[in-house]
Amino acid sequence: MLTTESTELATRLAVFSKPDDAHELANVLVDELGLHPTDAMHEAHSVPCVLSPRLTSANADRIAAAIERLGLRSEAIPIADLRAFEDLHTVHHVACRVTGLEILDLVGLPAELIPWDDLEVLSAGETPDGTSHHQLSDDFTVISSARKPHDVGVDVPSHSPELWIVCRHPERVYRLDASKLNFESLAERKTNSKRINLRLLLQDIVRHTPQAHLTPATREFLDHDKLARFVSPEQLLNVTQLHLLMAHSLSSANNSN
Repeated sequence: MLTTESTELATRLAVFSKPDDAHELANVLVDELGLHPTDAMHEAHSVPCVLSPRLTSANADRIAAAIERLGLRSEAIPIADLRAFEDLHTVHHVACRVTGLEILDLVGLPAELIPWDDLEVLSAGETPDGTSHHQLSDDFTVISSARKPHDVGVDVPSHSPELWIVCRHPERVYRLDASKLNFESLAERKTNSKRINLRLLLQDIVRHTPQAHLTPATREFLDHDKLARFVSPEQLLNVTQLHLLMAHSLSSANNSN
């Protein structure tokens, strides 16, 4: 019986380890996926993660084999396994309760209570948040033949700390952007720093959810107050997706023992 290969772009590639040489992986992505070299380097520097391009299952298997020849574990992942990320919930106010993490609406009323056991993955990072205008001081020296300006300013990229929470039963994803988050639940511990406030909130959440899978960036933020910077929210999403797959794999292994 003759069959036709599916042309549906319903698969993505997960790369589970970091390459010794990102250029080698980038070259594979250029050759096999036709990515622009700059985009390929962004993807290569992001791993371990789920790569952004959508592929046919046949192409995904072929490219996974090419990546594995570099000594990196790679696997084709059906997009259906990542459906939870298609409906991302941006949250503006949360509070830690005895029985779970409470989501509050814009006026502070309870909207949802997530049982602590349902928190599956915690993923923290810093992503671009537009630009801020910085005024230079009068003693700033301008090397130019033009007259020294009195009003010199520069636009500096700004970044915002974020925490992504993946939950089960049903599987869904919440995005907590510190620049838009109400930290009133911290009460007297609340500070003027959104970074400090997010770390305090994360500490509270982790105390209630020792079973949750923490990404390496989240653990570094929690233990050493170092927050990884991602080039885009999509990069943080791709990393979070990989750790959800890892959490599923670990859970399956534990259940089979």
